[in-house]
Parts: sequence; structure tokens; C-alpha cells
Amino acid sequence: PSIFALAPQPLLILLGHLIRDISAADVYQRHREPLPPGWTWQNHPDGFAYSIERPNGTDGLPALVLALSAPVADDRVIARLGDAAIWRMTIPQPNNDYLKSAQQLQQFRELIRPLMDEIKNQYPPGTSLNIFPAAPVSVCVELGRVIQPKAHMPLRLWDENKDLGGFIHALDINLSQ
Repeated sequence: PSIFALAPQPLLILLGHLIRDISAADVYQRHREPLPPGWTWQNHPDGFAYSIERPNGTDGLPALVLALSAPVADDRVIARLGDAAIWRMTIPQPNNDYLKSAQQLQQFRELIRPLMDEIKNQYPPGTSLNIFPAAPVSVCVELGRVIQPKAHMPLRLWDENKDLGGFIHALDINLSQ
């Protein structure tokens, strides 16, 4: 099957979680550039790499920031959680149109799985991981697909809402452990 999704980021993560990665599926990204917009994957950009920034310690609530389609400053996370241990996946210049190739989506999956395990291993069972996404739709779907119900932490998903003053709690998934 193929997945072409457009929705708020927390709902895309939930959609991916419901679909799971047990079955093979091709997840697509709608591209704004080059014109005309479309769903066809483009060439893989040379030298592309995600980077992961880890907190200095694990004091505070765990948070994972996906700063891919836009930067997300730590103070925006701290404003919602108070004391937080912030992990961040990012790229050198976060922007809406960075995701061009299926290989970039594969790189995301290959990095997010061990990162989720690394974070989980730092906290007691049942601790929720707060997710602050600024990411393309296909990345959000793939994030949800890699979450394993019995293996990963519960997720508390946040969504940016400028009318309400920043990130707001949107929904929780993976609560039954």
C-alpha cells in the first residue's frame, strides 16, 4: 500500500502508529517545490545527514524535538514542561522543503528507532516522552509507524498553535504497556 497523508502533525503520528510498520508501505511526501507541486520523489541531495543533539543529563521530563521543517527553540519546550531533558533531531537548515527523497525518509527511520530506545533506557517504565514535532507529513507518519506498543514509551504529542500561545498538548498514544 501507499500512504499519502495531509493532517495536523499529531494526527499523522497517530495514523502511522495505527498502521504500524509490520506491513510494508510506501509513505509519500507532497512537495511544494519545484513547481508544480506533487508527490513524486526527487533526487537524493548529496551529503544530506540528520543530526542528533542529546541533553547534558536526564533531569526533567524527557522531550524529543523534531526540528526539521522549522527550528524549535528550547525555551518553547521549557515553557510547556518546565524542567526538561531535550533530545533534538535536526538538519543544518530546517525548512519546509528539505525532504526530497525516499532515502531521506529511510535515514530518518534508521535513526529514530535507536534514538527512541536510547531515551527509553534513561527513564523508569511508564515515563511519557513528550514529542514536539516541526516535521514533514511523511516523517510524522513514519515516526508513528516505528513506535512499538510493548517496547516504546508512552508518547505525549504536542502541536504548535500560535493562537493559543505556542505548543499545546494534542494527544497521547501508546499508553497501554
